[in-house]
Amino acid sequence: MLWDTDIFSEMERLRREMNDLFSNYGNATASPTYPLMNVYEDKENITVMAELPGLTKDQVSITVSNNVLTVAVKQPPYAKAKDMTIVRKERSEGDFEKTLRIPTKIKQEAIKASFNSGILTITMPKAEEVKPKTIAIEAK
Repeated sequence: MLWDTDIFSEMERLRREMNDLFSNYGNATASPTYPLMNVYEDKENITVMAELPGLTKDQVSITVSNNVLTVAVKQPPYAKAKDMTIVRKERSEGDFEKTLRIPTKIKQEAIKASFNSGILTITMPKAEEVKPKTIAIEAK
């Protein structure tokens, strides 16, 4: 029985699935998505929240330079069980870092960070010149 399919689209689908399957095989730290981060903006601040489960604040460093935020983590590798082979590895191991371009000018001297229950929160106040201004209208 012949199937009415486009062999080239099937080959492309298979190629994409194979790329997805092997892109992070055996190395979760190579993933550009870790740590997971949400970025929020309001009139006053840019706020970044990053998931760092199982870490302490002493293992995390934060730097800001030229409107680029870098969150770096130093952690020892997990103890590996003897006579076991890794079948699936999703948890990060060892040192890693993630950089994020900040979309507006900020007051670097006023940046604050807190770490609570594995969530790192970085609050970066916007510079005065980029905050919205309300203009008073004069009556004649």
